[in-house]
This record gives sequence, structure tokens and C-alpha cells, in this order.
Amino acid sequence: MGVASLVIGIIAIIASFVPLCGTWALLPAIVGLVLGIVEVVTKSKKKEPKGMGIAGIVLNPLAIIIIILWWVAVGAAASEGVGQSIQFQKQIQQGITFPPPQNVPTVPIQPAPGQPTQPMQPMEPVEPAEPPQPSNQPQPAR
Repeated sequence: MGVASLVIGIIAIIASFVPLCGTWALLPAIVGLVLGIVEVVTKSKKKEPKGMGIAGIVLNPLAIIIIILWWVAVGAAASEGVGQSIQFQKQIQQGITFPPPQNVPTVPIQPAPGQPTQPMQPMEPVEPAEPPQPSNQPQPAR
């Protein structure tokens, strides 16, 4: 059980760093935590080494904490986005117009080295070529 707890803890901690997809690692992390606790309790009674169980007890809750932090971060971002969209919708309903951006630096376009510095002239329209007329002569056999 200690090996299972350790392996589940390693996989859960890696999966927990993936935003939203790490949620799938929550149930295995809980199972790995339970397995680690059971391993440590049974090994303590038998006076045997319990290192893998302790590693599982450390890794699995860490994965659970990371998953919960992702939930909080995503929830805060969603809440902020909803708040901003409601505020923007109210401004639109009130007919508030937004001023154009000010103090935006304009950068003159510089020609590439070796290119002429004179402005470009508009191109003259080109008429499309006429499609070739089919001939009445038979095609040679291939």
C-alpha cells in the first residue's frame, strides 16, 4: 500500500499542476492519502519502516492543496471577468461612449535598408487575361 500511495502521490502532484485538468487527480490523491495513512498505521504496529507511506502522506495532500489553489484562482478570475462584463454592459445601456486612447506613441514607418524612401504609387488595375478558346481539332491519343 505504501508503494501505491507513493506512486499515486507522484502522479497526482504532476497532474495537479495542469490547470483545470488537474481536477481529475483529486479523487486519486484522496485515495493515495488514505492508503498512505493505512500503511503508516499498520507498519507502526509491526515496527517496520514506513518511508513510502510517509512520502504518500506528504505528496497526496500537497497535490490536493495545489488543485484547490487552481480552483480558487480560476474562480477569482471568472468572478472578476463577470464583474467587468456587468459593468461594461451597464455603461453601454447608459449610452456612455468611450474616448479614443490618448498618449499613444506613434512610430513612423521607416523603410528597410536599401529601399527607396519615396511613397508608393497606386498600381494600375490589370485586366484579366481571356481564357484560351477550345480548338475544334481532335486531341492526339495518348
